[in-house]
Amino acid sequence: MVDFSIDYSALQTVQQKMRNLADDAGSGGATGVFREIGEATASERRSVLGSADLSSAFNLFYSRSSSRTKQAKDGLTQLADTFKGVSDTFFQADAQLASSGGLMGSKLGLDDWKNQKAAYDQWVSDDKAWHDYLEKIGAADYFDQHPDAHIGDVCSADSPPGFCEAWQNDLDNHDVTVPDDPGAPPPKPSDDPPTSYTYEDDKGKVDVRLELDDDHNVMKETSTITTPNGQSYTSVTTYDSAPQYVTLEDGTRMDVRDYTMETTYADGSKTTSTVVINDDGSGTMTMTDGDGKVTVSTRSGPDADWSEPEDQ
Repeated sequence: MVDFSIDYSALQTVQQKMRNLADDAGSGGATGVFREIGEATASERRSVLGSADLSSAFNLFYSRSSSRTKQAKDGLTQLADTFKGVSDTFFQADAQLASSGGLMGSKLGLDDWKNQKAAYDQWVSDDKAWHDYLEKIGAADYFDQHPDAHIGDVCSADSPPGFCEAWQNDLDNHDVTVPDDPGAPPPKPSDDPPTSYTYEDDKGKVDVRLELDDDHNVMKETSTITTPNGQSYTSVTTYDSAPQYVTLEDGTRMDVRDYTMETTYADGSKTTSTVVINDDGSGTMTMTDGDGKVTVSTRSGPDADWSEPEDQ
């Protein structure tokens, strides 16, 4: 699986603590009886303290102490927003990395499954061609009774079976294709391809789901990260078409199909990114946030970083 680049749970915890501090600062940081007297009216304060002079002095002290802490409220709120922005940005980067080139499908073992299926399907086809040929030259019964025999060894014996003449004639006839014995079958993969992955530890849970077309190409990827404190991030990548492979100048084979990625952050806000990849690996990513703000990033090639988003 992809190693996600940051601990979202830690950032969420820091963000929440910052907001709690901001809430406290908004009230001047006072608690208990101290706050009750400080927030009371002048007459209520005199009644409690028993002296107008003491009430006035207490009011001056409370006002000055609370005004300083209240000044911190905006700063703490901005800092909490910064931590949220860092968390969301890193998740966006992780999601883009995971969706790039169908990386999730590769990590789930889908590529291995497809290779194994192709090898097994080819063996089935070759085995049928071989047995059809044995039937044609009258050797089917012999090899049913001697499944480990090799036709070359059998027909090299001093007194070979009658079908060997037909086999030898076909070998000498360039207009006839004699199939090879495919031998034992390769491992048969499961009937269904792997389309899901779940991993959980003390840092949270990662859940990945794939949707495939009839040719087992990844057409949609859904990745969800859930932190220990219940915060959830989800990325849904939908591809516009089946894979469109090109060979770059360095010989690298790359899928250049376009895709759309919708990211849902822990607070429920969403960002939609539409990615267009060119045949040389360069591309344009247009992002729209939950407020409708549109920004555009570009990259110069397949290994280049996306540029800083620019407002549109």
